[in-house]
Amino acid sequence: MTATTTGQAKRRQRTHDALVEAAAALLGEGRTHATIEEITTRARVGFGSFHNHFASREDLFREAVLATLENFGTLLTAATAGIEDPAERFARSFRLCGRLAVSSPELLAPLETIGTEALVVDRGLHPLALADLRRGVEAGRFVDVDPELLLASAGGALLGLIRLLGHDRAIDGIAATDAVTERVLCLLGVAPQEAHILATTPLPLST
Repeated sequence: MTATTTGQAKRRQRTHDALVEAAAALLGEGRTHATIEEITTRARVGFGSFHNHFASREDLFREAVLATLENFGTLLTAATAGIEDPAERFARSFRLCGRLAVSSPELLAPLETIGTEALVVDRGLHPLALADLRRGVEAGRFVDVDPELLLASAGGALLGLIRLLGHDRAIDGIAATDAVTERVLCLLGVAPQEAHILATTPLPLST
């Protein structure tokens, strides 16, 4: 590969990334109907370059959603690093999601945009959550049920919680999150008393 080719590839990648970042920002603002012109202006790239990277505005927004979810998954991975117990790991991730829905709803806007597809698409949160649930089943911490079914149940509860917290700001988001976490842990097979402890133990300040 020549230096010229390498330079072109880097410029193309920068343009691609700028478009995705602009679309993600617009999603966070709830502007899912932004025009291509608005997107390219926000990205500071030429209008004509858009179709060199994406076939449509919808394709770009989908990529922005998935990229954001992957970044969010990285955040959760860092926040649960070092936790060996699958139930404790799940509880912390779930509780952090609920807290972010209260403190930084724009970060979870893409999750609302993609909805239940997040539970099946093989990018973002799905592979991470599925791996944690699978480890929990194998370790005997969760009920011996297909992890995909457990993910559908737990993920559905999370999506519903995020939607509720965004709709009704009068709700105590932290208390609601911990209450739902406790019930989902019970659904996964954790004993009620332990589920209560896992769902209410103070989270480290660093998370």
